[in-house]
Amino acid sequence: MKTMTKEDLQTLANFSGINCVSIYIPTHKKGHQVNERQDAILLKNHYQQIRQQLKDKDISENEANQYLAPIKQLIEDSDFWRYQEHGLAVFLGSDYFKYLKLPYSVREFSMLSTSFHLDQIVPMLNKEHPFYILAISLNKVRLLEGSEREIEELNVQDMVPDGMEDALSYYDFEKNLQLHSGQGKSNTPIYHGHGGDGDKDDVYAEEYFRRVNDALEQIIEDKNCPIVLAAVESHHSVYREANKTLKLADSGIQMNPDRTSPEELHEKAMEVLEDYFNEDKQSEMDRYAALAGSGQASYDIEEIAPAAINGRIDALFVVEGTHRWGYIDREDNSVQLHESEQENGHDLVAKSAVQTILHGGNTYIVKKEDLPEEFVDADLAAIFRW
Repeated sequence: MKTMTKEDLQTLANFSGINCVSIYIPTHKKGHQVNERQDAILLKNHYQQIRQQLKDKDISENEANQYLAPIKQLIEDSDFWRYQEHGLAVFLGSDYFKYLKLPYSVREFSMLSTSFHLDQIVPMLNKEHPFYILAISLNKVRLLEGSEREIEELNVQDMVPDGMEDALSYYDFEKNLQLHSGQGKSNTPIYHGHGGDGDKDDVYAEEYFRRVNDALEQIIEDKNCPIVLAAVESHHSVYREANKTLKLADSGIQMNPDRTSPEELHEKAMEVLEDYFNEDKQSEMDRYAALAGSGQASYDIEEIAPAAINGRIDALFVVEGTHRWGYIDREDNSVQLHESEQENGHDLVAKSAVQTILHGGNTYIVKKEDLPEEFVDADLAAIFRW
């Protein structure tokens, strides 16, 4: 995945030209949509719309095809479409082409303008929230580290027990611990957590989990970083009893995780940690409610847009799909609004979102129903720094 940096955003924000192309489409990582090339077809539809818009501007078909050639090549690249994330952003200008695979879904959108439309890549630069996933069974221990945008499985094999047999190898298991050879090629022993002597099984499992926990305490430096536990249902309470210091999420993933891909574990962990990811946004919403009417907050685009350009916005909330067309006079910071896009004009909402990020603030793209009553009937709102 091509990652996004603030420098990338600055480059895109500074780019201007006669025919800047911006396209956003939702994409799929797997399923029939990939097999049937539905994402490629969707991009092709937008490609054809943009090509028609160029022809409507008296650009010849040959010139339009030549200008849009990088997008056409992307559409025809079958390998490219087999490895997608959840969204795709494409930007094309004179002697400039860039695409971004996005770890979240986007609204389908395309535009031909004098600058790039960047509102939907803003979440790529918001503060990330790190977390771990502990995928554990009686046979295997896996530790994954990630954030909203990505996940990586860490190599901890030399630092954690290799299953319960390894952790408790010097114990005399006697007859009450159920152990039999696996049916796979490796003949790996498989433990069943509960058998005829359930209490004893739990004691052994808890001791094993305690040893795993001791190892993780040495590996995980930030003890305040949340950990999502992925294990069969019966092991959740046993592990929580064994854990004394690590910050386990209140709920976890109930399944045998041994053969589950990092991507699937990541998707499930995202659901578990939804409140954690929204902590900053909720805190800023509460701050806006406290500042409403004080002069330190506003939902007026004529105040917000100049403030964003001048680095005065600390937090900006934008309802997804919101657009305000217009122009900012840099001489006196006055705003002239247009009913639709015009030559030398901008989407002032998108521009405000980008400039807030570039000046060190936070922009939150939200759904209308997620906004509290204090936001009145507004599609955007800002907290000012001064």
